[in-house]
This record gives sequence, structure tokens and C-alpha cells, in this order.
Amino acid sequence: MKERIAFVAVGQAAGNIGRLLEMEGYAVLYVNTSEEDLETLEGVKFKYHIPGGEGCNKDRHKAKQLVVDDFDSIAAEIDAKAAGAGMLFVIFASGGGTGSGAGPMLADLLIDEGRAVGVITVIPAPEESVKTQINSYECFAELEAIGGTGACFIIDNARGERMRLNQEFVGAFTGFLGIPGRDRSVEGNIDRAEAMETLKAHGMAVAACSSGEGSAGLIQALSEGPSAPVEADRAVKYIAASLAGGARMEDLEKAFGTPVDNFRTASGGQSCCCISGLSYPRGRLEEVYQKAMGSRELVERSLAAARDAGLKKDVDFLSGLEPHGGAGRRRQSKRDIMGKYLKGVPS
Repeated sequence: MKERIAFVAVGQAAGNIGRLLEMEGYAVLYVNTSEEDLETLEGVKFKYHIPGGEGCNKDRHKAKQLVVDDFDSIAAEIDAKAAGAGMLFVIFASGGGTGSGAGPMLADLLIDEGRAVGVITVIPAPEESVKTQINSYECFAELEAIGGTGACFIIDNARGERMRLNQEFVGAFTGFLGIPGRDRSVEGNIDRAEAMETLKAHGMAVAACSSGEGSAGLIQALSEGPSAPVEADRAVKYIAASLAGGARMEDLEKAFGTPVDNFRTASGGQSCCCISGLSYPRGRLEEVYQKAMGSRELVERSLAAARDAGLKKDVDFLSGLEPHGGAGRRRQSKRDIMGKYLKGVPS
């Protein structure tokens, strides 16, 4: 699997996740508008600084414009550093600037080139800034509208300390990726094609590993781990699991929903599982929206006071964005895709 999957880490938060994946032996290209952020990634193999970038200061529009201006070079870097990979995962934090602004558009453009593309993103904790919440909501509105994405793994910063969550996620994700080469059973196996099929399913995905006995420990790890919560509607496409210690597929299906298909094998160590094709976490995204809107009156009052003092710039608060479902995908020109993301951005 290490030859079949590669990662593009966009922005500083993504770099922290990417470095953990690189330590596990996966190819990672680190892309950033800030040279200073890239310099903190000591010892990593592939870095790319977007020309003209000096950081985006949580300005999603600035990040989009920089990627548009340099997309051909970014794509060439990805081709060179991820040669042979059958699937790319674009990693970014939804609440920042560089990753939040550039991540969805970059995934969209790569899909349009015919690549299989998944997403690993981060949703901010409630105590993070209003700007972070606004960026996250706008980012997910764009992300959800993209047709053809593969699995979207969402690390939820509300669930603990960031670096620990990153480590837990990477441990679970790489634990799942290791199943085809690690676990064998006369009762059945999960081959590489089945693992890839699981990862290519559109929608949210969760992964977890557990050393506990029976199904309860694995169900708890899937429910309470670093990932955003699973929606109660139980839309599921695939459950792929290597099961140990009496854990049963039937218990996973009872807890999370009946999938279109399941892939299973037995493990002599810990249980590892990936569930894909889930609905996006609308309840959690509604919390992000309410956090942003709950601060609207305070922000607008402060801006009004600033304008009265002589500042004249307006802020289009959230731009009226609401999450909406993606439509069937058709081939688009790069100009069409870029124009969609840059709509309303000052030239």
C-alpha cells in the first residue's frame, strides 16, 4: 500500500500530519505558501514553496489565487514525487488559510485530471477563533460540493489535544492500510484492491484500531477516536475490518449500519477497521456554523466602531454559504474549476 497511496500536505497543520505519515514510510509532498512553515519540517523529503507566497494569515482567497497562478508547477511536483501512486490524499486544516483555501480546489483540479483523490482534513475545536470557524464552514461547503472525491477523513479538534489526535489518526489509518500485507486467515482476506475500494468511496470515513477484547473496544474506538462523529442516519458503503479477540462484523454493522459490502479477515493482534461512504457530520458542522454566527453581532459591532473611526472596508460575513450536496461530475476546464473557487475574489 505504501507504493499505491501518496499524500499532498497543504499548509502547516497538514505538515504535522504528513510528517507522521512519512515516518511510516509513505511519500508525502509538503506544499505551503510560507517558507517559514516549511522550514519547521526538518528532515522531510519533499517540500514545495508556492512562488510569491509569504503565508496567508487565514485568508482563504489569497491561498486560492496563489494556487491558481502556480497550478501547473504544483501538478508537476505531484507527478514527480508521487509517481506510481494509484490514489492521492490531500491533507489540509479546514479552518486555516493556505490549506483551507487551496485544499478543496486542489483536490477538485486533481480529480478533473483523472486521479483518485481522497481528503484528510481537520475541523476546529469550539474555542478556536471566529475566523477559524468561518473558514471551516466555507471550506466544507466547497468540499461537499465536489463530485468524485474518495474517502474524507475528518480529525475533530474538539476531541482532544491536536498532536495526540494526529498521532491517533495516523496510527489507525496506517493500521488499516497495513492489513493486506499483515493479516492472513483461512476465513478470508482483505486484498489491496478491496482496501483501495474502501478508500475510494465518496463521503466521510472513519478508521480505528483496538487491542480490546470483543467488538466493544473497536466500536468505542470508532465512535470516540479522533474522527468527527458518525451521523445517526447510518449511511454506509463499506466496512473493511481485520478482527481479533472475538470482535464480529455483525456487531459493527449493528452499531454503524448495514453496508453495501463488507471485507473482513482475522487478526492475531489488534482489530483494525475502516468504514467509508458515510454522510458528512452535519451535526458537528452545524456547531461550527452556530459558533461563527453566535459571534456575528459582536464582530459586526466591532467593525461598525472601526468604520466610524475612519476605516471603510466591509466584511461579507460567511457570504451566505450553506452546505449543499454534490451533483454528478462532468469534465470541466481548469478555468471553470478555478473560476468557481475564485468567484467574488478581488483581482
